[in-house]
Amino acid sequence: MKHLFTALILGCSIASVSAQTGSTKDSAKTLQEVEVHAFGQNRQLKETGMAVSVITPAQLDRYNNMSLLPAINATPGVRMEERSPGSYRLNIRGSSLRSPFGVRNVKVYWNGIPFTDPGGSTYLNQFSFYNIRQIEIVRGPASSLYGAGTGGAVLLNSRPDNFKAGADLGYTGGSFGLFNLNAQVRLGNADRNNIFSYSKQSGDGYRDHTNFRRDMASWESQFRFNDRQSLQTSVLYGDLYYQTPGGLTKSEFLANPRGARPAAGAFPGADQAQASIRQQTFLAGITHNYSFSDALENTTTVYGAFSILKNPTFRNYEKRSEPHFGGRTVFT
Repeated sequence: MKHLFTALILGCSIASVSAQTGSTKDSAKTLQEVEVHAFGQNRQLKETGMAVSVITPAQLDRYNNMSLLPAINATPGVRMEERSPGSYRLNIRGSSLRSPFGVRNVKVYWNGIPFTDPGGSTYLNQFSFYNIRQIEIVRGPASSLYGAGTGGAVLLNSRPDNFKAGADLGYTGGSFGLFNLNAQVRLGNADRNNIFSYSKQSGDGYRDHTNFRRDMASWESQFRFNDRQSLQTSVLYGDLYYQTPGGLTKSEFLANPRGARPAAGAFPGADQAQASIRQQTFLAGITHNYSFSDALENTTTVYGAFSILKNPTFRNYEKRSEPHFGGRTVFT
């Protein structure tokens, strides 16, 4: 009788556990793969033995569509600063210690085309949020493959992973005169396609003398001859204008935190000097990719760029033109 009672209890327990197991739903989810294109390896992020961070389209969409700054600042070892609307400073592992303004000691590529000029300057403010779909940040000396940049390399990609013909139109408005418009048309199919994009962003800013305006237009095309060979074209034009209000002393800030830098001695204030930056940039590049085998691939890029910059400040007036061209070939 005792053995029969024990067997009965054991059977009920097994049935109860079996019922609970059957009713429990599997909560495990398969994460989407993140592929790293740095060094031409095209490997998954977990298989890459270097200090690299990938900002995916989903991560970019998590933040607002006004600037790339919030998404980049969520990346370890990287800090992006914005002094005034449209004026950026990028720091990768302390690379900006000797570069108080702009983006230096960092190599930036857009769709495989060098965006950093031969002098080492990068006009990162020419890009709008809609020009970028994925960002790869290579930190430290591992980035030397992309040029002499002590901080690292930033690889910007605007091409969608899965092409789909169609059109998009978006608008965002807000306080302080915020205006953000984006339009895109996609024609063709996965093998032969064209993407035309235009974006306009403007605003008055919180402080005095911080007006900002940026117009961007781009054209991207892809022609896949076969499984081994493809040709890509990327063209970008940007027209940027923003005012620089200048710094304030503590007493000036307490008196009017929204004010621009006032006149001091022989130097005029920001309003009188019309302190601002007007910049126009044109970049065009063609990239040819050929796969000899599963173990050998060549990517060759030929490009040209031209920038015009005007910068009236408190103490001087700067105007310069910066044409340059180049090429790059990589076997991986």
